[in-house]
Amino acid sequence: MEAIFPLWKRDTKELIHEFIELGFKSKIVSANAKYFDEDFVGSDISHELIDSLPEGVDPCGENGEFHTFCYDGPIFEKRVEFKLGKKEKHSYKNPTDQSNDIAFWFCDLIPC
Repeated sequence: MEAIFPLWKRDTKELIHEFIELGFKSKIVSANAKYFDEDFVGSDISHELIDSLPEGVDPCGENGEFHTFCYDGPIFEKRVEFKLGKKEKHSYKNPTDQSNDIAFWFCDLIPC
C-alpha cells in the first residue's frame, strides 16, 4: 500500500484560492478566540476573507485556527441547505499549559 498526499507541501494560500475558484462553498463553524471574534464564525470562505486573516493564521486553518463545513461545490449533486443557529464561546483547559485556557467560537448549522 502506498500513501498519496496530493496536498502535502502545497502553498495553502494558493490552495484555498483554487478551492474557491473551483466553486466550492464553505462556512466557518468554529474559530480560535485567540485570533477571531464571534462575527467570524458563520462567515463564508472567500478571497477577501482569506486575504484579511491575521498574521500567522494558516489560510486553510491547518493549525486548528478555524474549521469549516463545505456545503456546495462541483462534486455535489445538490447544495446542502441549512440556516445559521446560535453562536457560543467555549473555553477548555490547555493540555500543554494549564495556566492558560483555550477558547473557541462555535456556530450551529441547522438543517433545512
